[in-house]
Amino acid sequence: MAYDIFLKIDGIDGESMDDKHKNEIEVLSWRWNIHQESTMHAGSGLGSGKVSVTNLDFDHYIDRASPNLFKYCASGKHIPQAILVMRKAGGNPLEYLKYTFTDLIVAVVSPSGSHDGEIASRETVELSFSTVKQEYVVQNQQGGSGGTITAGYDFKANKEI
Repeated sequence: MAYDIFLKIDGIDGESMDDKHKNEIEVLSWRWNIHQESTMHAGSGLGSGKVSVTNLDFDHYIDRASPNLFKYCASGKHIPQAILVMRKAGGNPLEYLKYTFTDLIVAVVSPSGSHDGEIASRETVELSFSTVKQEYVVQNQQGGSGGTITAGYDFKANKEI
């Protein structure tokens, strides 16, 4: 199955021509994770109560967003919000996964290219964030929305939102 991935970052335009995601960044891949420190070998065992989180790391082709990503990283400029959307492509496209990140900075910009022309120049970018809200849309048998499941967390305050 084919998927489309878009990232809308406040103040930074991309080159998407998609009707619903015009001027957003077209993302090739993304990842981030949370990790609950845990051990059964010290203290009371299991979780420590404070989760560790990594940056949102995404890859995209170098485009009009690249100079601003560079500038925001170099200056440490804060970004109010970024929204990552995944959509199942096809006849009845469904936006089934959405992450809303707030209070961000561009932590890393790593451009790369190749001389052979087979691989377009791209860059890996990391965004550090304070909060995240995840929304997952369950797909019904007709291919539409069967309801949304939501979760969110404020990592600065160490609490659910």
